[in-house]
Amino acid sequence: MEEEYRKPSHRRTVDHGNSFARWIQMRSTGQVISPQVIRPEASYIIDLLPPPAYQYGPRGGGWVTTTPSSAVASAIPTKFVHTSINKIKHPVLCVAWTPEGRRLVTGSMSGEFTLWNGMSFNFETIMQAHEGAVRSMKYSHNGDWLLSGDQYGIVKFWQTNFNNVRILEAHREMVRDIAFSPNDTKFITASDDGTVKIWDFSSNNDTEERILKGHGWDVRCVDWHPTLGLVVSGSKDNLVKLWDPRNGQCVSTFHGFKNTVTKTQFQPSGTQRLLASASRDQTARIMDLRMMGNNSKAYTNSRGVSSKADETMDLATGDKSYAILRGHDADVSALTWHPTHSSLISTGTHQGALCHYLIDSTPTAENTNAIMPTVKITAAHDSAIWDIEYHPLGHLLCSGASDRMARFWCRSRPGDPLAFKDKYYD
Repeated sequence: MEEEYRKPSHRRTVDHGNSFARWIQMRSTGQVISPQVIRPEASYIIDLLPPPAYQYGPRGGGWVTTTPSSAVASAIPTKFVHTSINKIKHPVLCVAWTPEGRRLVTGSMSGEFTLWNGMSFNFETIMQAHEGAVRSMKYSHNGDWLLSGDQYGIVKFWQTNFNNVRILEAHREMVRDIAFSPNDTKFITASDDGTVKIWDFSSNNDTEERILKGHGWDVRCVDWHPTLGLVVSGSKDNLVKLWDPRNGQCVSTFHGFKNTVTKTQFQPSGTQRLLASASRDQTARIMDLRMMGNNSKAYTNSRGVSSKADETMDLATGDKSYAILRGHDADVSALTWHPTHSSLISTGTHQGALCHYLIDSTPTAENTNAIMPTVKITAAHDSAIWDIEYHPLGHLLCSGASDRMARFWCRSRPGDPLAFKDKYYD
């Protein structure tokens, strides 16, 4: 009996090679790189360049160091590409692109690492990395090491070939977040035991170098400034604290949130002066580091304003928010900056929505510092989004959620009639 004919299935592939080749050709010939030449027609896809090509824009016959808003808007990942699911389904708690961007690593509730191809998004391999749920993953800046933390307080050191070389009992409770110092000589961990610990990465000693104490509850997130000696942490006590890692002292405290701080991250590009934080009060806030020199609690109490005052306070009454990102329909559980465009930030909610913001856009009329999402995908996932991360080149975004799926999003093609006609936008 003849075998039944099977129609070959189409797999979506996002190949950035052509756009990079076009960009190199334009640079070698001295052509002006401008996003305004893109028209909403399929034949203009040849003019769609990678996001790093639009870091600078032409003006008045010269070049300026500010990126046009149209260039930033063209980098927003609004097109659904692919869903990656393991055979044995478990919630995806964290995602991390490999430094060269060829693969994506996902950490699941079962303690497994899964590798997915970064271009065709198909399955490559899976391994049992931890005995408990993988709660955090972070690559070093030089790309040589990967640190992962689980729900039992264990931190493991991985080489690029996923050879486990060291196991560290870092905390008594689960490790919520990990961050490397700018020179990769130290790293920092945040845990549900209410402490933030600084470790010497080059040493084999399991004794912490410094413990940062000051939060009154679980510490949910932490980050190290990409160039400065500055550490930020967010906690279940609704506070965001800035620390000096050299002496372990708290240099500033932000009291603007009304619920648990779920994610905080420094601006990785541009001026690197901004700090983004997300909370379970359905908002995310952008703070300017230059305006956080004084302690917020003392600043507000000296004027008789409670630290639990309304979140629409201006700077004169104690709120040091540069901008408030509104428009979320649930608790904000994930947040990330675009690696190239310093004004683009994306968030994920407990209801499975993805929101993309341009922080240099015009605020709403009702509130002078409130910004609504430029693009909102209300049903990106069926349940809570736990982690989102951009590809190192900025043309792809991956999201992991409780619906046990990792989904990939890319930029829409010029004039694509199906860009927003997808079930995830209904």
